Amino acid sequence: MKRLLVGLLAVILLLLAGVTVLAFRAIQDTPLVTGDGVLSPSAVSRAKTVIRLNDPRRLRPGTNRESRILAPDLETLVNLALRRGHATVVLEDGLADLRYTLAMPATPLGRYLNLWARVAVGPEGVEFHKVRVGSVPIPGPLFRMGLDYAIGKSELAPDLALLRQTIHHVAFVPGELRIRYTWKPEILDSARARVLSQEDRERLAAAHLRLVAHMDQAGDGRRQAPLADVLGPLLQEAAGANAGTDLGRAYRNLLLVTAFQLSGRNIAQLVPEAAQWPRPRPLTLTLRGREDLAQHFMVSAALAAWAGEPLASAVGVGKEVDDAHSGSGFSFADLAADRAGTRLGELVAGNPQRLAAAVGAGLTDTALLPSITGLPESMMTAEFQRRFGGVGAPAYQRMSDEIDRRIDALSLFR
Repeated sequence: MKRLLVGLLAVILLLLAGVTVLAFRAIQDTPLVTGDGVLSPSAVSRAKTVIRLNDPRRLRPGTNRESRILAPDLETLVNLALRRGHATVVLEDGLADLRYTLAMPATPLGRYLNLWARVAVGPEGVEFHKVRVGSVPIPGPLFRMGLDYAIGKSELAPDLALLRQTIHHVAFVPGELRIRYTWKPEILDSARARVLSQEDRERLAAAHLRLVAHMDQAGDGRRQAPLADVLGPLLQEAAGANAGTDLGRAYRNLLLVTAFQLSGRNIAQLVPEAAQWPRPRPLTLTLRGREDLAQHFMVSAALAAWAGEPLASAVGVGKEVDDAHSGSGFSFADLAADRAGTRLGELVAGNPQRLAAAVGAGLTDTALLPSITGLPESMMTAEFQRRFGGVGAPAYQRMSDEIDRRIDALSLFR
């Protein structure tokens, strides 16, 4: 018996030693994918175009369709979906080269989790030719077996099974992904249910009702009111009714329903039953006296709270670039509202208790957005390029830094 226990202990120690060695080799000091991971406005704009052009909701059930996605756009879509880390995608003839890096807190093992895979499409679906986690090579079939097992045990299993029935052909060609599929509406229904559980939908409905109540009360019957007059009481009410992780969730829901309301978008796109929810009385919410700044602020806040700061920043800058081409023109004031909204969303995601303390004594528009005096606006493309050289140029960066300086000076964001 004693020998058996000693033998088991030796096996356990060997396994622990093996795991430790693998950990040391899996975590590395240098990233496989370099760069800050921030998506450029043009990349986000192209990805939005890809989604719009391939939106299957416009198709009739049973319609056959082929989609073609360029490698850079696929890479952007992958990074939008990941939310954490940064990935690159290179498409060759019959092969895809996938690389991913996740920055981690500094440890004795290293700072980066790196993953590299060479992927092909075979008769049985995706085949992993080569896989490496850090410096640890993993046989492709073994990796596929582990991945299939993990997926089979996850909540994604029904969705992926439905996708396998829908997708008929996948091909990698140089610089392009091609997919042929038959549209089934139940895929969208399943995705909605996966993104938002029934509990999530009920919480959003409750948040929407609170928004309606506060909008109906704000402005003393006037048709216009400061955003803070509605957002402040909403955040205070949520802080009084929630604690811990529930507080962050409550704040996220409030930002989302408010963003939908101010942007003029129908939240029924996300939650179909919202088509039956009550609507508030006609009321325009403004920030620094302007409706457009309130819209920019709230949409960016919701994006940052739900999807992370890089996406919110890219969408904010991307809209300004689009406006410079065919809209109201590039506006640094709008960009300031985007940045300030993003900072609020970051507080919601990272430290909702601090936000609760900050708004406990009340909230004003000047606490949400600094002065926009001196921030150039209404610049069409030619003027924007002449004065600031485009996004990222030195003159643009100086104005961008000035916006950040003003936002940093607000007590809410210190």
